[in-house]
Amino acid sequence: MIYLKLLNIVKEVLPDFNGGSSSDLIKAEKILKTHQKIHSEFSLNDIENFLSFYKENGNTYTLLFQDENLSKILNREYFKIDPNHNRIFPHIMDITPVFRTFSEEPVKHFIQINIRHHDWENLRIFYKNYFPVISLAAKDFLIDQLTQKNNLIRSVIPQRDCYYYLTDQYRHGINPYFYALQSDIDAAYFNEEIMGINNTISDHQNTEVYLKVFLGRVLMALGHFDAYTEELRGLLKNNSKIGAEWAGKEMVFHPELTEESFRQRRQEMQHTGNYNRPHMNRKPRSIVSEWIIVAIYYLIILGIFASLYHISEKLFAGVLASELIIFLFANKRMNKKYGKRPEAKDHSWLGKNKKSGYKLMQLQLYTITIGGFIMIFAGYLCSWYEYPLFGVVFTIIGPYFIMREMDKIKKKRSKQ
Repeated sequence: MIYLKLLNIVKEVLPDFNGGSSSDLIKAEKILKTHQKIHSEFSLNDIENFLSFYKENGNTYTLLFQDENLSKILNREYFKIDPNHNRIFPHIMDITPVFRTFSEEPVKHFIQINIRHHDWENLRIFYKNYFPVISLAAKDFLIDQLTQKNNLIRSVIPQRDCYYYLTDQYRHGINPYFYALQSDIDAAYFNEEIMGINNTISDHQNTEVYLKVFLGRVLMALGHFDAYTEELRGLLKNNSKIGAEWAGKEMVFHPELTEESFRQRRQEMQHTGNYNRPHMNRKPRSIVSEWIIVAIYYLIILGIFASLYHISEKLFAGVLASELIIFLFANKRMNKKYGKRPEAKDHSWLGKNKKSGYKLMQLQLYTITIGGFIMIFAGYLCSWYEYPLFGVVFTIIGPYFIMREMDKIKKKRSKQ
């Protein structure tokens, strides 16, 4: 930045330069105009802007200019941010809208150059440590750049012949810092975009094992996005584990691929019989598939009730009344069992429907089990009436077999 360059020239001659002193500003003007005549590194207009800046702001920003990282940014340098050199937070009240506008172009340049170098980790450190100096225009610029990058990832996923881009010009797609930066900036804003990438992978997951490695790396990186909604947060966490399974099998992921080496590796996988081999691991679920599963739950339950009603209205009424009674006694138990499931933390509308569907399915199982026991007991009483000898034998031997089976179940549970 020309302001800092001019300031350094002034301080070479006037080490104790005071921007709030009119006499020092007169001296600074003479120093700069003399230097300009000899070296012509800057224009007279630059000098006038420099003097006007100090006339308006005095020494307000002197302490901010002493921050080593910020000085380098204002000088348009590309470097690694050192958080230990951050000096702005004790003087955060000095960072006015005027200063943000003043530093806007250098900040945008620093954002651009980090994006060009794919240095998402450095850009994230910068944002977390220097967000107070970022103007709204610079922040909008950064958000726009990230959105464009997200769109590139979504566009390449259906293009199987271009997956090697994810190791080159689109390598931000497998960089966890790229997604972590988005949640640092505005998780709510990027929530839909990240969900879109996840769902696009889900739609194109039935592919070659070799290509699945690339999709797995994207899913692993997506897991570092701290989502705005609990629903997406849980989904990304689960899918990142699936991505690790995809990326960790069949081959070592090579971070640098050319189009030629990519095609050659695909051909090798085809010749070794690994082309389009079904993947037996769990698949990542999109929001649509989650809703489909919930809908199936309810359709099964409605099918059961419809069948009962078709058979007999009295039977339907009896089963419905029985289920209401069972629900009153079993509700706490079902809530407790569901609370141990990972999806219990999802309090969204989808999560609530999942819970209701789960409890209705459990209620059907309880009803069938109780009905089965009633039928067995009724058969037992009938056997006593029709075949007394069989009833006596069952009464003596039956409890032994029941206790033995219960002991087996207890031993299996204790081993788990």
